[in-house]
Amino acid sequence: MMNDTYESRSRLLLRAYPRRYRSAREAELLGTLLDAAPPGATRPSIPEAWDIVRGGLTTRLRDRPPPHHWLAYRLLGKRVPHRYRMWVRDDALGRFLFVRRNLGSYLIAFGVVWLGTILGGPGYTPLPAPGPWRWAFLALLALGILNPLYSMSFRTRILHKHDFVDDGTDPTSSRLPRHPDQP
Repeated sequence: MMNDTYESRSRLLLRAYPRRYRSAREAELLGTLLDAAPPGATRPSIPEAWDIVRGGLTTRLRDRPPPHHWLAYRLLGKRVPHRYRMWVRDDALGRFLFVRRNLGSYLIAFGVVWLGTILGGPGYTPLPAPGPWRWAFLALLALGILNPLYSMSFRTRILHKHDFVDDGTDPTSSRLPRHPDQP
């Protein structure tokens, strides 16, 4: 009973690690935690919990591209170097891809509008004047935020751009190595 509680709390802490890392090593990490647990413990101690979470966050940050590659990927849709493609896969298959993508774009758009308002002086707005053009501008803005069809194809385009299949698997990993003499 107490091992079940300890195990469930340890699994919760292990969620700090990336999903692909957990799928490959969760049993090993969990076994080590359960073997090292003191008898009668119902949860890892605070220092142990901190070490688990710190290790997970360090693993996540180690696989992340440098800021200039990340910004080019996030803002301009550029391809990141091959070394970081597994991070892109995790990002594309992640739960909140559409929120991250749209929120970043609209925060930038808001910043440009705000900066234009500040630099333009009193009474200036970078938005179109009231009338039909303003409503067209707001309608396009709403469509950009709420377009789920674009979002689904966006995920597929990201995966294809970084040499993955639609479901995120690597098409080259299933191929057997060929002999150099074979065609």
